[in-house]
Amino acid sequence: MEEIADTLEYIGYNSIASGSRGNCSIIWDDQDLLIFDFGISLKSFKKRVSELKVDTLNKSLFISHEHSDHTKGVGSLVKREPVDVYSAEETLEAMRLKNGYSIYGKIALGNFKITPVKISHDAVNPVAFVVSYGRYKISIVSDLGVVSQELISETKGSKIISFESNHDVEMLRSGRYPDQLKRRILSDHGHLSNEQAAEALSKIVDADTEIVLAHLSQENNTPDIALECTRSYLKNRNVGYRSLEFASQENGSSLHMIDIP
Repeated sequence: MEEIADTLEYIGYNSIASGSRGNCSIIWDDQDLLIFDFGISLKSFKKRVSELKVDTLNKSLFISHEHSDHTKGVGSLVKREPVDVYSAEETLEAMRLKNGYSIYGKIALGNFKITPVKISHDAVNPVAFVVSYGRYKISIVSDLGVVSQELISETKGSKIISFESNHDVEMLRSGRYPDQLKRRILSDHGHLSNEQAAEALSKIVDADTEIVLAHLSQENNTPDIALECTRSYLKNRNVGYRSLEFASQENGSSLHMIDIP
């Protein structure tokens, strides 16, 4: 179990789960716990936040889009935990969630500023999230078919970035998925390939960035292929970064901490 000091002098990031069967990430300081998507069970969530000793913090949930692998646990969470829910108005309507707060731009919660950034996916109004804490920035980007210049600009220089690297194109094309599903994934409203992710990251990261590859397909990708694609792409272009890992469906990511001076 990872140990957390009694007095927090840093902010933390952890992916609890990442993949087609459920997604959830958390960011926190000594006051607030920000939850990003909730496609997991409440039991899994409570176990993780209890291990990290952040379960007593003020909780806020941000929903990127309405697809079930990002939302299927929301009902249980809001029934059993004191939590404010934030998302685009269209997403809240699609989920039939009546007590959520619509967000249209940057909002402030405690020491955090959260910026939704529009992305391209087959949902009603999908967004990525960029979270700022003073001069530090953490970005959570998943479920998109193309990377816009706006997204690159908003996420550029992130201290921590969770970024979709969904599929290997050749594995997908030669795999057993139906043609219609393959076309959806490869479309501008589908998911990013390893190559697309690597190209985008080369324009975003700097020498201090901690990279977490997210939403890897269990059918059309492997961690080794995704990691090597990003690693070699950045190396060939002399792009530095601090660390590179992937977040898994079962175990999420490692624990990332940013010391606050």
